[in-house]
Amino acid sequence: MGKLADYLKHYDNQSTAIGYSAAIFSFIDFIYGKQRKGTRVTPEERIKYEKLIDKYLKEKRKYSDDMAGFVISLQSRPPLSAKQTFTFVKEFFNHYNVELPAKDLKFIRNKLPKGNTRTIEKDMDIETIRTILQHLDVKGKALVLVLASSGMRINEALSVTLDDIDFKTNPTIITIRGENSKTGDNRITFMSSEAAQAVNEWLKVRTEYIRTSATRNNGLVKSGRGNLKTGKDDGRLFPFSDQNASVLWDNALMKANLLSRDKTTNRKQLHYHQLRKFFISQLSLIISKEIGEMLAGHAGYLTDAYRRYTKKQLAEEYLKGQHLVTIQTPKELQEIESEFKAKIQTHEGILTNIIKENIELKQQTQELKKYNEEIEKRLGHTEGLFEFIVKNLPELKEYISEHFKDYEDEDGDFHTQLLIDSIPKI
Repeated sequence: MGKLADYLKHYDNQSTAIGYSAAIFSFIDFIYGKQRKGTRVTPEERIKYEKLIDKYLKEKRKYSDDMAGFVISLQSRPPLSAKQTFTFVKEFFNHYNVELPAKDLKFIRNKLPKGNTRTIEKDMDIETIRTILQHLDVKGKALVLVLASSGMRINEALSVTLDDIDFKTNPTIITIRGENSKTGDNRITFMSSEAAQAVNEWLKVRTEYIRTSATRNNGLVKSGRGNLKTGKDDGRLFPFSDQNASVLWDNALMKANLLSRDKTTNRKQLHYHQLRKFFISQLSLIISKEIGEMLAGHAGYLTDAYRRYTKKQLAEEYLKGQHLVTIQTPKELQEIESEFKAKIQTHEGILTNIIKENIELKQQTQELKKYNEEIEKRLGHTEGLFEFIVKNLPELKEYISEHFKDYEDEDGDFHTQLLIDSIPKI
């Protein structure tokens, strides 16, 4: 086993291992001339690189000068890409006790490309995704729909196992384990019902794909474009490498006539990562931005959002925006649905007030009902009193005359008589 292969054993993340390999190969190409014929390194070429790494470590070279020259050769690359390549090479050789003095390190870092050179990307909208889907097979469609509706990174999606998916829930829950995520944090996200349906179609042929992949992948492995240990079911939803996923994507772009590269950075203007951006921007149109960012795994949102929301609340919020990350719904129906849901949200406050007023009116009606019952009760007593008076009128007259006599004064006759005379009118 060569020194590079031995070093890469410390990295479980395949993407990181590929990054280190690419950086070291670029450095060796700079020192000894290009060793590979194509863009990808074949197994035979990898052996050559390992031998040249051993040679470089044994030679008495001015490492600082070599690294400075290498960094200058990276000027055409985007700043972040150049910085990462430099870091990978520096850490690799540090591991084998080849270190840069502090003053040289500062000088070399100043030679790294500066500025904010970025790839000018094309829009990844629903129409573009829909066009790409037309040129993908069943596994490719499932992968793209899962990415677009979950916000996962491509390497996270390629690490998710069947045990990490709960199809019994609505929406379908995906668990991203810390060892497979960029941040190292466990989290959940969801896939749309459309994506779940596409995944179920893929699962119908997944076993057969694994069975035949050993033979099918031999050519890719031989050419250096594939390194998957095929023929075994490792439990992953998508049991293939990121190289395979990249080839799948590029082929679809070519067939759709959408494959293009930025003139400055030479990077593709449509790539998997844009599906993640699509997910976040779409959801933020209708639900809290922090929920979309959290589901996508942005580190700054994970702790706060997990503390603030329950899994049930996250699912409810996701369902509100699910239609915005659904790709294959006819455009007209999608627009109608979006407009309808937007109107519902706009009038949500009004509906809440109407419901509140309705409850208050019901309470007032109940109070009025009780009041009326009380009045009726009292009226019933009054009517009974009137009946008693009318029925016993002669006796009452006599009783009143008899008892009021004892209290006569100079106006007493008048008052007594008035009272007696008023009884028949009642």
